[in-house]
Amino acid sequence: MTNESHERLAVFRSDSGITLSFGPNTYFIDSSDPFHNIALKALAQDDYVPFYIEIAKREGLGPEFRDTLMREIENLADSED
Repeated sequence: MTNESHERLAVFRSDSGITLSFGPNTYFIDSSDPFHNIALKALAQDDYVPFYIEIAKREGLGPEFRDTLMREIENLADSED
């Protein structure tokens, strides 16, 4: 039997910025942070992909995460054809 835990992203918005919670980690995006504007637009569109990318960037996983994400997008596009 395997124990598969699923980490979930939680996004909290306040006047001072946006807090991201993913698994045991939390990340704060200050309202003066350049990503804050992108985060607001993503929230308005219910698009959470930019948050995962920002978390990966902050964890130092940017290039690997980007490449994996692009492969997944290509796989989804191929399966829809």
